[in-house]
Amino acid sequence: MNLKKLALAAAVAALAVPAMAQSQVTVYGRVDLSLAQQGDAADNKEMRNGSGSRLGFRGVEDLGGDLKAFFQIEHRFNANDGDISSAAFWHGKSLVGLQGGFGRVWLGRDETPAYVLGQTVADPWGTDTVAGNADIVRGGIGKQRYSSSVNYAYSMSGISFGAQFAEADKNASGDSEDRPYSFGLGYKAGALQLGFGYENPSDKDDNWLTLYAGYNFGVAKVGAFFGTGNDTNDNKRQAYLLSAAAPLAGGEFRASYGQLKNKDAAANGILRKQFGVGYHYPLSKRTTVYVDLVNKKRDNQNPANEKTGYDLGIKHNF
Repeated sequence: MNLKKLALAAAVAALAVPAMAQSQVTVYGRVDLSLAQQGDAADNKEMRNGSGSRLGFRGVEDLGGDLKAFFQIEHRFNANDGDISSAAFWHGKSLVGLQGGFGRVWLGRDETPAYVLGQTVADPWGTDTVAGNADIVRGGIGKQRYSSSVNYAYSMSGISFGAQFAEADKNASGDSEDRPYSFGLGYKAGALQLGFGYENPSDKDDNWLTLYAGYNFGVAKVGAFFGTGNDTNDNKRQAYLLSAAAPLAGGEFRASYGQLKNKDAAANGILRKQFGVGYHYPLSKRTTVYVDLVNKKRDNQNPANEKTGYDLGIKHNF
């Protein structure tokens, strides 16, 4: 009887292998919490999600002939209390598409190519933690994600290109009926990395163009970022960010300094000026402990706000 059961199990397994090879689904996520005080904020020492805790599912199905179908859905939540971090349940991503020799085409909610290829690469913190430079690299104009979007991406020989067009009425575009759009271009070869982004969120005439260049000298990776564009009131904005990341005692030391200015304001009004340093140490391939410190200043800053922020946290990816 045992031999018959063993033979049957082997036969079922043999039949299942081709099906499993055709389709794969991965469960992934992150839990990241820190004890923190935000910079340029009221005195409120609290437990925070350092880089956005998440739970996601992604999958690929081989359709044959170099054609594959793929999907991804990603939920964001506050790990400190288990609450949803956004009104949208699949806030991080919710998309489906096809990929092949032509590149990747997909529909749904996803990050903009300008953010991925031209902005977040310039920030040593990837716009995460209290020291992240989202206000600088997005200029208060660019968006991180669009819903109801059509996307295309292609990569070859170190060059990556992305384009995105989205529905206006699904992305808080005010009274404009123009569709938001975003383009990104990246290049990476050896120690050199370049990034370009351009987007129009469709609110009147606002737009944001960014350029980034970084080089890894081995002892440290240094980078320079520049952004320019117009806000919804047609005010000219400019931003720059200088960054460095260096291996140190098994971990990574990070530093950045940036400014965002309103060029049309008297005396070039400073919308944001910040300096940050941090140290991130991997306990394993999945678990990292970190500490960050940031100082934020701006025009008309509330004198009651804490200018200096910090966090001490632990992040686990799975």
